[in-house]
Amino acid sequence: MSILSPFYSISQAAGIAVDIRQDGSYLINCCQVITDRKQLTIEKKITDLDNADALGGQLNPKIPVTLNLSGKGVLIKQIGGVNEVQQDPDKIFPDLNTADFYLQQFLSGDQLFVSVIRKNVADHWIGILEQLGYSVLSLSLGPFPLSNVMDQLNIYEGDINLNGFRIKRDEQMNWTALEYSPQYISPFALKMGSEPVGQQLILPYATAFQLVLFSNLSPVQAIVERLDLQYNKVIDIKKLKMTGALILGFFFIFLLLNVIVLSWLNAENSLLDSKVSVSANSNSDMEALTAQIKAKEMLLDDIGWDGAINKARFIDQLAALLPEEITLGDMAINPLDNANNKDTRQLHFSDHRIRLSGSSQQVVAVNEWVARIKTLKWVKSAELESFDYDSDQQTGKFNIIIRY
Repeated sequence: MSILSPFYSISQAAGIAVDIRQDGSYLINCCQVITDRKQLTIEKKITDLDNADALGGQLNPKIPVTLNLSGKGVLIKQIGGVNEVQQDPDKIFPDLNTADFYLQQFLSGDQLFVSVIRKNVADHWIGILEQLGYSVLSLSLGPFPLSNVMDQLNIYEGDINLNGFRIKRDEQMNWTALEYSPQYISPFALKMGSEPVGQQLILPYATAFQLVLFSNLSPVQAIVERLDLQYNKVIDIKKLKMTGALILGFFFIFLLLNVIVLSWLNAENSLLDSKVSVSANSNSDMEALTAQIKAKEMLLDDIGWDGAINKARFIDQLAALLPEEITLGDMAINPLDNANNKDTRQLHFSDHRIRLSGSSQQVVAVNEWVARIKTLKWVKSAELESFDYDSDQQTGKFNIIIRY
């Protein structure tokens, strides 16, 4: 993998999962994600659509899409005691004309799960999304893309019940069996990291996850030649743009260096021709100037000035992370240092501090906000200083201290 590979990859994608019922009805769930090469976040969630046309206009058509199909029409076969993916699908399904099917293989431990779907069925759904203006880059079948996000879920051992699927696992977390029934529902709320996610969104999240991190993992997807070509075309365009930008940047730096060298030579020549002498200040003037500088520095410290920091950006980012359950009462940047303000003639401030005050009925929401705040790059630390619950008003007042 080259050093520029992260710039060639897809940074934003939408996973669309279609669960086809036995009576021909279906449910569509969608999850859109974005990555900045350091972390991946969920941008949009769309759940329980029973009409594909309702998906039109809800996503940016410039964002690539990955499709997952499960339920009616998806045939899954499990083969035990294998060490590698089988290359000949005719040996796996001797009674089928495999030329009419798209094939997907997933190997977990010594268990091989092979999924197939008729090409006309898959092409029908791909065509629906393309008619809505979306660019489909990959197709996956069944719940197997979940294997790439299991370590992000708050499920740590044993079998997994998830949106109609039961995934059985051994002690090494290898998949040993797969069952399907509408009654297989997670008994508790699921989270991706620290973010709560409905169980119907886990599968579309997993498909989008493996598309944006395609080069860093082993994606589970069906072999669809035309979708592979579309994916390679998108990557080639990104490579072309990056190469053009690098070439342009090289020539810009080269021209800039020429300008700098010529300017330096001109300045040196001017110095040689000018014969200008600079007189030094006297020692007393220097001492006076030093004293003035120290006095001004002390004044800046006293008034709490801490450099050209964009505090408005801090406020915007903190407000954007505020949970709905919290009422923000006060926000103070570099608040008064009450412990050191015994001398009323001079005020002292807490440098590089932000104090947040407000109310919330539950301390869980406050802790959630503190956890979100800690993810901001400029935050050194964030802690809940106090939470005082008022049983009469049935709410708690809190103070949060942030160091930046």
